[in-house]
Amino acid sequence: MIYPINNYSFSNLNHKNNPTFTGFSNTLRKLSPYNFYMEKIFDRYTHISKNRWMPIDETIKPNLNILKLSKEKYSTEAWEINPNNSRKKYIIFFHGLGQNTSSNQDIYKKILKKGYALLAPEYGEFGKNTDKISAKVIQKQTEMAIEYLNKKGIPNERIGVIGFSMGSFPAIEMASKNKDLKFLVLISPLNSLRNEVDLLTKGTTVKLPKLLKYGINKFPFLLNHIDNIFKNNKKLKSIQSPVYLIHSVNDKIVPQKSTEDIAHKVMNLKQFILLEKGGHVIEENKLNAFDQLIDI
Repeated sequence: MIYPINNYSFSNLNHKNNPTFTGFSNTLRKLSPYNFYMEKIFDRYTHISKNRWMPIDETIKPNLNILKLSKEKYSTEAWEINPNNSRKKYIIFFHGLGQNTSSNQDIYKKILKKGYALLAPEYGEFGKNTDKISAKVIQKQTEMAIEYLNKKGIPNERIGVIGFSMGSFPAIEMASKNKDLKFLVLISPLNSLRNEVDLLTKGTTVKLPKLLKYGINKFPFLLNHIDNIFKNNKKLKSIQSPVYLIHSVNDKIVPQKSTEDIAHKVMNLKQFILLEKGGHVIEENKLNAFDQLIDI
């Protein structure tokens, strides 16, 4: 299902503020059991990301360059794929929670088929990175990626950004700080942990105790400080690049209303593709949706 912008109605969208990635407050970390469990989620999934390396696709391997980017005391690893080092436009891709740079090679191949080169940086402490995930770390790692491409002679106008799931946070950070990027694509994007906390803690990885679930249902304001961990509202409204959204209605991690909330907040929404099939992965129908994005 594709919603052209002039036909998509925002009248019933949620207007609440989803205040930019600020990291965890030391005080709240000590006081809030909810923050404790959210930190357990991040610790668990960063561990998963360090141990879930996929074999490198044979079509990618000859053109893969693994970089170590650094700025001040910060560093990050990144995959760069630029066949024959000949392509003059790039897409920067940020992966999801529990993934690493090797996880999404199918969309890397789609990106290459569209004539772009690819830069896929790690962020936070995912993959082989060691810097603890925080606002400052996210900011520095996104700056490293843009500065690396600019030094190669690639201007921002020839750089697009894609964020999948939790990768939406560094993608939004990058787009909000660089007004002249070619585009921003968000696929199944995490928006506010108020929307996702219950789903993220339902499974076997990290389970929220019944008492805390009762507290959330009875006193929703207890999650106000968690909402501030991923504070997107201001950044979304400052993005000037064209924005594209892809989401599946059957997503069991990110509710549809969360992506609709993003659609409502951005200034330059170019296309919103809502898929009737698929879950919270980049499966074939999302790859096909990526092919349908106009002007990319």
